[in-house]
This record gives sequence, structure tokens and C-alpha cells, in this order.
Amino acid sequence: MFSLSFWITILLCLWIYLLWTRRKFYLLTLKFPGPFGYPIIGMAHKLLHREDVLSEFGYYIKQYGPTLFSWLGPIPFLIVSDPQLTQDILTSPHCVNKGLIYKAVDDGAGKGLFSQSDPTWSIHRKLLNPAFGHKVLLSFLPVFNSETAALLNVLKGMENEEKDFTQVLQSFTLRIATQTTMGSDVKDEECFKNNILLQRYQCVQETMTDMCFSPWLNNRILRIIFGKEESYSRAKLEIRAFIKKLIVRKLNEDSANTALPKDKNIFLNLATDLLKRGIFSWKNVEDESNVIVFGAFETTANTLYYSLMLLAMFPDYQEKAFEEIKTIFPNPGDFEVSYADTKQMIYMDMILNESMRVMSPVPLVSRQTSQDLKLSNGVTIPKGIQIALDIFHMHRSKSIWGPEAETFNPDNFLPTNLEDKHPYAYIPFTKGIRNCIGWRYALISAKVTLAKLLRNFKFTTSFPFEDLVFVEDITIKLEKAPLLKLQRRN
Repeated sequence: MFSLSFWITILLCLWIYLLWTRRKFYLLTLKFPGPFGYPIIGMAHKLLHREDVLSEFGYYIKQYGPTLFSWLGPIPFLIVSDPQLTQDILTSPHCVNKGLIYKAVDDGAGKGLFSQSDPTWSIHRKLLNPAFGHKVLLSFLPVFNSETAALLNVLKGMENEEKDFTQVLQSFTLRIATQTTMGSDVKDEECFKNNILLQRYQCVQETMTDMCFSPWLNNRILRIIFGKEESYSRAKLEIRAFIKKLIVRKLNEDSANTALPKDKNIFLNLATDLLKRGIFSWKNVEDESNVIVFGAFETTANTLYYSLMLLAMFPDYQEKAFEEIKTIFPNPGDFEVSYADTKQMIYMDMILNESMRVMSPVPLVSRQTSQDLKLSNGVTIPKGIQIALDIFHMHRSKSIWGPEAETFNPDNFLPTNLEDKHPYAYIPFTKGIRNCIGWRYALISAKVTLAKLLRNFKFTTSFPFEDLVFVEDITIKLEKAPLLKLQRRN
């Protein structure tokens, strides 16, 4: 039997060989410091649990600085939370492709705009951009208003007791998402009414995150061994069946109502027109639809909940928001919010921006270099490097946002406080070549909803801000979601 020292020697030799064969990557350690990790596994053992990812990244950023280099198993990767280098990366045509970890997203949600590689991504993005044009977004305002009116009625029965409103807001944003992108209201669907659909989306998201940071789980056999495959596979199938049903319903409605005009730029109309013209395949339509619905409802629900949570924790700012809204809408109850009204909500803009600074909707994004990339600091990143852009810690950097960077203060977005900020120091929807296609949609929807909620209710919580524990889950999550209490406003 071979001794332990023998196996250690073998592992070290393999590690040295790996470094030699990838010596151009190894040279990055001379330019950027970072944790070297163990032979073969690198730093993979530190990222086994999504609960640890953000805290580990934060620990190493404090130790090595805003840009550091390490290994995830045999894969070299760069962690970046420096605004200038972030701009270099997000504006480079050699960094358009998402990182390898997004293979998990391909498996769970399909190859849509979120994870597609160039040149397919560029083609699809150009074809689908009209679905989020200004006129189309304005046409969604009646849906935003009517659904928020329905939400107000639901919340009126939930006053004066601390509750978790996460599922209520997810159901609300899912109904908006399916109406505005797929042309269908899902309120009568059984899977929606019994919340099974939301559970399936949650299962897929959690498994995709596990697969991102534990790449061996991309193997179906290993998912079976670890007990993750059955529920994940069932969830994917049920979500696919749901999305397919919406597509078929829309196609049948269009066939039955050929004389009626339709907005060709509504997302599903656009996608199915591309299908009829032979530009999209059926799988393209399904994948893009799945990704667009998932993205539209999940991040919007989170942004709403976290904004209300932070205002409940910092009541002075909530009162300022209430006073602004009250000047625009003097009377409580339901009211129509126009686009012109949203433009008057200056303080609401500051609150939303600060909420997304403190709690980045997507805390980490990944890119990979398709060619050598020379950064503005003179360092050349070789082709094949995986890059993790740490938006979460960049948004909370004290060197950028001051000594109180980790707390909530909408005054950070006063014009005078933004004058010296790098344009890439705040990127809640990313930026550059591959920014989020639905960022305007998210902001208009959130402002309409928050205006009505804050005009009609005061939100409080007994959960202290200091006790929040952040979790990487593709979108940002909390280890424990604070409960909120509603009190009616006059």
C-alpha cells in the first residue's frame, strides 16, 4: 500500500505540471495577488456552499485588494471589484461571452439572452431589443397599475402582523411578467394558484447555483448520487410545460383573431414572428421565453421586497419617500401612475438606486476572454481566463462609497455625491456591451408599485439591518428574510 507522502508527492507533481502547461495563466499571479489554494482543487473547497461565496470573496478582497487571481480546480479565474477594470472588461468585444459557470443556466433555463455566446447572443439581442423599446414599455403601464391595485387589496387583509411577503410579491410580479412578455394572465392556472410554479422556479434556481459553484454537479449522474436530480428534473419539465402552454395559447389566439391588430414588438409576438420567418427555431422561442419570464419576475420581486425591507429598517427615509409620493398623489387608495408621474419621483429614484447598491440584484457576474485582453493598467489577460465581476463588494467598497458604504443611505445618490464616482462604480444591471435588456422595464414597474404601496401603507420590521446575511443564489438572497408589518396610511 502506498504511503500518504507518496500520494501527496503525486498530487504536487500533477499540480506543478498543470501550472507549467498553463504558465501564461500562472504569470498573472505576478501581476495580481490572490489565494493559490490547494493542488488540483485550487479554491474550489471554499465555494462548496452558496452561503459562503460572498463572504469568501469579501474576505479575500480585504486581504489582497479589489482584483485578485486564483484557481477553481484546474480553471484560472480573476475576481474583479475595481470600477475601471470592470469597465475595461464589460466594454471589450473580447469579453462578451459569459463564463463557464453559466453552463448551469443553459441546463436549467435554456440558452437564452442571459447565457448565450457570441455571435448568437449579438443576433438575438438585436432581434429582441424592440420588445423593450420605450413605446412598448409605456404600453405596459395599464398592466402595472391594474396588478398593483389587485396587490393593494391582497395586502389590506395582511395588516398589523409581521409577515414574509416574498411569495406575495413573487406571485404579483409573475402575473405581470407573463402578461407583458407572453400576453397571458396566469391567475387561473392551477400551478399558479397553488404556488407549485413558484416552488419549481425556486428549485431550479437553487440547483443552478449549486451547479455554478460545484461544477461536478453539471454531471447528471453526480446529481443523482447527491440526491439533487429528481426534484430538479421535475421542476424543469413542469416549467417548460407551463411556458410551452403560454406560447401555444398565444399562437392559437393569433390564428383565431387574424383581423385584430397586434403590437408586433411585444416579446412573444416578436419571437413567434421570428419563428414563422425561419429565423428562430421552436427551441429558441421556448428558451428565450423561459429566460425572459424568469428574469422579469424574480429580480423585480426581490428589488421590491428589499426596498420595502430597507425602508422599514430606516423609517426616516421611508417618511421622506412618503412625503414625495403624497405631493404627487394626495389621496390614498388606488390611483393611476403615469410615466410622467414616475419622472417626478426623484427621491424614489434615489431609494431604488441605494437599495440596488446595498443589495445588488445580481451580486456576481461572470465573463471569459475570447482573445487576449489588455487592461487599462497595462496587464494583459490571456485568452481563456474566467472572470468574476464582484458587483456586490464593489457597491459596498468604502474606498468608493465612503466609511458608511455598507449601510443604507439614499443620499449616496444625490447629484453632488455622484460627481466623483467612476461611471462603473454602480452597475446593478451591469453595463457596457452586454447590459440587461430589461433594466428600464424593471425600474418603471418598481416605481409604479412602490408609489402605491408606500402611499397606502407604512412598513415596519423588528429585524435589525446588522443581522442580514447575504447569500449568492444567481440573484441575491438572504439567509433569513425579515418579516414586515403593514399599517394603513391616510
